[in-house]
Amino acid sequence: MARVALENVTKLYGGKRAVDRVSFECREGEFMTITGPAGAGKTTILKMIAGIEKVTEGCIYFDGRLINDLSPQDRDVAMAFETYNLYPHLSVYENIAFPLRAPKRTEKLSAEQEQMRVEEIADFLGIRRLLLRRPTQLSGGEKQRVSLARVMVRKPQVYLLDEPIAHLDARLKFSTQTALKRLSSKLGTTIIYVSHDYREALGLSDRIGVLRKGGMEQIGTGEEIYHTPATDFVARFVGDPPTNLTDGELLTKEGKTFFRAAADFTLELEKKAREKASQVAHQNGEVRLGIRPAHVTVSKDRVSDKSFQLPIYAVTRSHQSTICTFELHDTFFQAMIENGVHYDMSERVWVDFDQEHLLFFPGAIQLSKK
Repeated sequence: MARVALENVTKLYGGKRAVDRVSFECREGEFMTITGPAGAGKTTILKMIAGIEKVTEGCIYFDGRLINDLSPQDRDVAMAFETYNLYPHLSVYENIAFPLRAPKRTEKLSAEQEQMRVEEIADFLGIRRLLLRRPTQLSGGEKQRVSLARVMVRKPQVYLLDEPIAHLDARLKFSTQTALKRLSSKLGTTIIYVSHDYREALGLSDRIGVLRKGGMEQIGTGEEIYHTPATDFVARFVGDPPTNLTDGELLTKEGKTFFRAAADFTLELEKKAREKASQVAHQNGEVRLGIRPAHVTVSKDRVSDKSFQLPIYAVTRSHQSTICTFELHDTFFQAMIENGVHYDMSERVWVDFDQEHLLFFPGAIQLSKK
């Protein structure tokens, strides 16, 4: 298994900068996910690592060896795309075994060894019963698992997986995620995985890279990405409902520090929150406050001396939780509370922010205005 490193890698398509000076390292045996919205450059990064796309600027290394000029077949990587790319005239078994029979492949397997390898990966992905079928006899989810098996049956230096389970239903997606994690742990496989789904990234990965407009916003463990987002974009992207963000300024009065978003909202900051805010605030005191909906308390009674009152703008319920939406300054913010407590629209309630979980940013993304 290889250690993969990118140093200031850039990809231009004409005048468009699809990937912008991206640097990261995927350690040997690590499961690393690159996530971000559509068009962020995730697939382009994988294609450059695989050699399908040329690097415009920067360097890619495998175990410290520069591989920019190596052809795809000389990089010893296996890549799975979101599309199936199955051979319709071959059986499922033959589709999976196809990479093992490549003329340039140095590892030569006997028929028994090949069968053992194919059946092992088919068992991992729950498709052994499909081995004698043709692709035309498979559902979309079955085709995707066969396509994934064809990649995973090899033992290359690096697996590059581009949204390989995007079309599976929820049940099959969970079982396939479990199989991928087991395979990674069992073989010590280096995997660079692309997904637009932050939940998938959090569930599978040793570390996550969050990409935006071709640039890397943050790299860290799932816990770091979720609890200590480096930017307001990461805070909004990772989480559902998304992190509440509102712009305001820091004010000091009688030895106390306040965050003021408007004349109708002023929040006194405790020591830890005050220190975090001061580190990122502009010289004029402008700062962006963030808090996840799960860290907002709603009550009919006052919770603390930092609580404030607002009318509820809207209430939505699901089987897991209730979301209360409020108007604040020039945007909306939400609180996620347990089911069982009933609130009505326009009801005036007490709201309290858990200051241990307040986030502060200089401000970068455009907020949704009312």
